[in-house]
Amino acid sequence: MPTDVSILVKSFNRPYYLDRCLRSIYDHVTGSYTITVLDDGTPGRYLDEIQRRYPEVRIVRSELYDAKVAQLDAHAAGGAPFSLRIIPTKLWIEGVEQATPKFCLLEDDIWMTRPVNLSQMADYMQERQVVMTKFYWGGNINTFEARMGGRGPQVQEYELALPAGPEWWLRMLLLNKFKSHSILHRLGLAKEGIYFQLPFYSMYSVASAVFDKAYWLHLWQAGQKQADEVHQLSRALHWTKSQPTRFAKTEQEVTQTSFTSSATNMFKGVEFDVVAANYHLNEAWLQGRLDAMHDYPLDFSTEYLKPIFDQANDPRCTYPNWLRWIERFKGVYASMGVVVD
Repeated sequence: MPTDVSILVKSFNRPYYLDRCLRSIYDHVTGSYTITVLDDGTPGRYLDEIQRRYPEVRIVRSELYDAKVAQLDAHAAGGAPFSLRIIPTKLWIEGVEQATPKFCLLEDDIWMTRPVNLSQMADYMQERQVVMTKFYWGGNINTFEARMGGRGPQVQEYELALPAGPEWWLRMLLLNKFKSHSILHRLGLAKEGIYFQLPFYSMYSVASAVFDKAYWLHLWQAGQKQADEVHQLSRALHWTKSQPTRFAKTEQEVTQTSFTSSATNMFKGVEFDVVAANYHLNEAWLQGRLDAMHDYPLDFSTEYLKPIFDQANDPRCTYPNWLRWIERFKGVYASMGVVVD
C-alpha cells in the first residue's frame, strides 16, 4: 500500500489563494494523502465556503482565531487596525505532531504547478535519511550554492555549502550573540543580515517542502511568538552537525507563490493597507467575482484584479498604490536573487 502523507496548509485571511492552493493539490498531487488547513484567522463565512467546496479537507483553528477575526472585521470596517501579529506556533506544532512521519507543508498563497507523487517521495526520504525535500527555490538554482548528489523518483539530493567554521561559531553568528555578526559586518568580514543567512536556508524552508517530522519539530519551540527564522536555521545547523542528514529538492520547481499579495506586510512610504485590500479581494471571491484559478499557473494579473479595487473605491487600498506596493514587495525578494516575474 502507498505510504500515507499529511499535507498541512498554513492559512490566514486569504481564502481566494487557499482555494487555488487546494484545487492545485487535487489537480497535481498523487499518492495517499490527507489535507489539513491550519487557520489563524480567516473569517468564518470564508472558511464555510472553503469547506463547502472541499468537504474532505479538515480545518483546524488557532487559539487566537476568534480574537484575530474580530480584529480583522473591525479593521475592515474602519475601526482599530489589526495588531495581533503573533504567529500560531502552538497550532503548527500540534498539527505536525499529529501528522505522518513525512509530511508536506504549504501555505495558502502557494500552489502546485507540476505532478508530485508524495507517497513515492516519502519512501525515498525514509530510505535515504532525507529530512527535507524542497519544492521551490525562487527560480534561482544558485540559491543552493551546493554540489548535486544522488537522484531518486522526482528528486535530487544536494550537499550543503555552508560558511566554514565550527558549529558553535556559526550558531553564534546566526543568532548575533555578543553582537558577533554585527561587528564582523562593520569590519567588512561578514555579509549583511539575510545575505549571510541565505546559505543556511539550504537546511530550511518556511513551506513548499516535504519534511521529516522529527526534524521539523526539532526546529520549532512552542515559546516562539514572533517569526524570526534565525532560530530555525540555528537548530537546523545543530541537527545537521550531530547526525547523518541529507537534503533534496524536486528536479524542477513544483510550486509557485505570490509577489502581488501579502497577509500583513506593509511598507513605510506606501499608503496601501493590505488588510483592507484582502477584505475586498475576499468578498469578491465569495461573491464569485474573483476566480481563484484565473491566470493559473501564473499569479493573478494586476489587470484582472484592477476592477475589484476600482469597485471597492477604498482610499486605504487604491489600485495605483497597490502597484507601488507590489514594486516594493518584489524588490525585497529580487534583491535576494528570487525570480519575481
